[in-house]
Amino acid sequence: MADDFDLFGNPYVTPSEKRGRPEHVPTEESIINIMVLLASGMTNREVAATVGISVPTLRKHYLHLTKKRDVLLNRLRSKLRTAQIKQGLAGNAAALSGALRMLDTVTAEAVNADLKSRAANQSEPRKGYVSKKEQRMESAQAIGGKYAVPSAPRLVAANGRSVAGEPEA
Repeated sequence: MADDFDLFGNPYVTPSEKRGRPEHVPTEESIINIMVLLASGMTNREVAATVGISVPTLRKHYLHLTKKRDVLLNRLRSKLRTAQIKQGLAGNAAALSGALRMLDTVTAEAVNADLKSRAANQSEPRKGYVSKKEQRMESAQAIGGKYAVPSAPRLVAANGRSVAGEPEA
């Protein structure tokens, strides 16, 4: 018997395709779309609902993107800036003007951040503040009598005269 039959006498045909939804295949367009959605601050559940996949499928195919959520915005900006500069070099005057303006902004932001970090690293002396070391030195100088700090020795040269800067007795 060449054909198989089911219990009702109908011919049994083996299915050539798998049942259910076809497996998700990541494309460059979907990767960029998910990068934009993650960079904009959406949660995994919101991104999955927007793209039309489940959260486990999102994790399965785009885990490398979801783990580096903070880096995605910088990557996306760099890709957009590169595309803008390419368009500008190809002859699009508006894109070139925008790219130059963006580069000026980036330079200004870097200088501003550098100045802020330098200002933050410099500590301003507090008015009326005396450090512990200075307090100890002042209290040691204030002690008189038997326990007073001795004065510095008088330097005398070998021939009996005092060294320059020292008053002679």
